[in-house]
Amino acid sequence: AYQAKGDLESAVRDFDKAVELKPILAEAYYNRGTAYLFKSSLESAIKEYDKAITLRPGYAEAYGIRGIAYSKKGDLNAAIKDYTKAIELNPGDANAYGNLGNAYKTKGMLKEAEKNFKMFEQLKK
Repeated sequence: AYQAKGDLESAVRDFDKAVELKPILAEAYYNRGTAYLFKSSLESAIKEYDKAITLRPGYAEAYGIRGIAYSKKGDLNAAIKDYTKAIELNPGDANAYGNLGNAYKTKGMLKEAEKNFKMFEQLKK
């Protein structure tokens, strides 16, 4: 609720408590990472997503959002790797295709970008 209201400091404190109470809960790290991402604390966000993925290796959403953090950081190769893994784990994730397309477009890899934008459009229908 704090995160939705934009009170990111309170959100991080609540997620800190969630991790303290249940350190094996991948979602707590994911959510704390997202609060850090909204705060533009990209390194902290990536570390949280790393923990979530370590706890739950098949966590497609964590790969996808970590890709966003890497993209914002300017590490497009890491972002592409994460978006690709998110798609491998959840081939129906339209947003992962769109994000992958954007990363390829930024790198000037237009054929790859077009292919992923087409998948994005198909899945959004």
